[in-house]
Amino acid sequence: MIGRMRRWLIGTAVVLLAAGCAPAGVSPATGLRSSWPVPPSPSPTCPPGGARIEAGSGDAAMGLRVLDFTLTNCGTTAYQVEGYPTLTLLDEEHKPQDVRVLHDIREITISVPNLEVKPRLVTLQPGQRATAGVVWRNTYDDISHPPVNAFFLEMAPQPGRPEQTVVPDSRLDLGSTGRIGVSPWVFDPESPERPAPRQEPPPASEDPSILAIGEAAR
Repeated sequence: MIGRMRRWLIGTAVVLLAAGCAPAGVSPATGLRSSWPVPPSPSPTCPPGGARIEAGSGDAAMGLRVLDFTLTNCGTTAYQVEGYPTLTLLDEEHKPQDVRVLHDIREITISVPNLEVKPRLVTLQPGQRATAGVVWRNTYDDISHPPVNAFFLEMAPQPGRPEQTVVPDSRLDLGSTGRIGVSPWVFDPESPERPAPRQEPPPASEDPSILAIGEAAR
């Protein structure tokens, strides 16, 4: 009886150990894939407006902060945007922060020349991108108020377009400056080339094979 119990305990331990080592979605007992497959990692969705905004990598130097954004035409038709994105900074609880959004960066710095551009109309074919950026400083010299930190952004490609919630890799630490500068959208030169126009098949009356048959019948 003791030997039988010992063999049962050893067998149970082996099964549990195999369960811990087996790949997800595969039964450790049979080696067959479960009927409940492991869900794939989610892919970026396309907002209702047909364009998706994503935050890029930030840069910081001597108290100056720079963060870039990408606007991708994820729809099926051409997408036009002109001017500046709308921007609202939100705290950890998604509450708006009291921050002035400047449609220029020169009040904050003149050391980022690629963001010192004038607004212009940008046309994006499906899959193409535009870029914009924000600049701020994290100076904190007003101890009467807590420093401003934003963890989320409500953005729209331009006024009147649907807003999207954008999550940057790190918080926006504006200190007590109370302002942030934003640049207008510009075409991303690294975007995919414009897709070739779709070749429509010729009408049935112009199909060479049909014309040949018609000629033979004569």
